[in-house]
Amino acid sequence: MKKSIILIAFLLFVLEAAKATDNAKDSLLTVFKQSETRLFNDVAGLSEQQVNFKADTASWSIGQCLEHITKTEHMLLGMVQDLMKQPANPEKRTALKGTDSDVIGMMQNRTQKFKAPEPLQPDKQSYQLTKVLDDFKKQRAITLDFIKNTPLDDLRNHLTITPAKEYADAYRMLLYIAGHSLRHTEQIEEVKGASTFPKK
Repeated sequence: MKKSIILIAFLLFVLEAAKATDNAKDSLLTVFKQSETRLFNDVAGLSEQQVNFKADTASWSIGQCLEHITKTEHMLLGMVQDLMKQPANPEKRTALKGTDSDVIGMMQNRTQKFKAPEPLQPDKQSYQLTKVLDDFKKQRAITLDFIKNTPLDDLRNHLTITPAKEYADAYRMLLYIAGHSLRHTEQIEEVKGASTFPKK
């Protein structure tokens, strides 16, 4: 819990600093890097038994969490890419609510839990850490390449209405990806904290 509070505080600091620098893409990339580092640290050196451990029949294993993170990132990035093909609509920016900082906190909040849509559900029962991490790394490389090669103004000036019936720009939709990764990284930490989690 303490680690989560520290990370949230750091991410909020990064995002607040971004406001002073016109929400520089470097700040967005930093958020992605921090989420990635935390995930890699949490799964480093895990055995196959640990990766496939489930606290109960209704819970996900670490392997399933990783598969879900990757599937969701692929889907969300696709939505952003589709949005960028639409005409820019910067006039809608006045309809934006909250701040960029709110996105991370909202996405990472696990006090409210939701069932993932069927296409994003993990579809395997057994995982090899190397394979599932490779899949994540390949998808993350595509995401980062998109961020680095898309002008910041374009990310800010393409807006859409979310399922929550609120406007979000492409920049914030990318933050959804990082926040979602953090959310399920925290879930992985919960799995590791189970009293019956294998010692090796």
